Amino acid sequence: MKLLSENYKKPRQDFATEDRAIFIRKKYELQQFVTNPQFACPLHKHGAEKRHNQQHSGSKHGTFRNSWRKKESENKGVKKMMDVGMVEFVGLIKVDIIRGTDLAVRDVMSSDPYVMIILGHQSMKTKVIKNTLNPIWNERLMLSIPDPVPPLKVLVFDKDTFTSDDRMGEAEVDIQPLISAAREYQSSIITESTQICTFLASENSILAKDSIISIVDGKVEQEIALRLQNVEHGELEIKLECVPLSQ
Repeated sequence: MKLLSENYKKPRQDFATEDRAIFIRKKYELQQFVTNPQFACPLHKHGAEKRHNQQHSGSKHGTFRNSWRKKESENKGVKKMMDVGMVEFVGLIKVDIIRGTDLAVRDVMSSDPYVMIILGHQSMKTKVIKNTLNPIWNERLMLSIPDPVPPLKVLVFDKDTFTSDDRMGEAEVDIQPLISAAREYQSSIITESTQICTFLASENSILAKDSIISIVDGKVEQEIALRLQNVEHGELEIKLECVPLSQ
């Protein structure tokens, strides 16, 4: 079987190293010595097979990577749940949603208001009062107080059936003074109603009138009339009671 053409001769041992290297490169890499196509080295075929094998291998590795990413995602989800689950709570806050006054119109002539409260990652909401701008809820909501203590967010919405609910105002309440008072007086033997401190209303504050923290029947409470923010007008009356965790 003759594979070399007559124009190419194998270099002798006394040839220069560079000449021998050129010959080897032409023979094995460039296939320039093969005169019969059937003896040509199927480099492209092997390359295709190699790519095919790489694709299969890549597919396997891809499956592994996807599995790993899925596992990583699950682990992140578990970690997030653990982070939320490991929040330390310092007590409970009871929020009495009493009434709204002169709320904004969000429907044709009226609104269907409800209140949502948010404390950290927790939220609760009242029932919807239909067709009124002066709703009376007298409804109690209760949330755990996380540490560090965030502000209590109070939001009023107009309930819509076919579209997203419309905002009717909001306010943020600093509950840290109430918590401090509850801790200080949790072992108190005071039985009669006693005012602990007063927060004065002003034109630029969220208080529509002075707010008082007091002891009533052995419970530390705060009555607040909120001037709703980011809305044309409207007020919301609430009452807070803090129960420290040690009780």
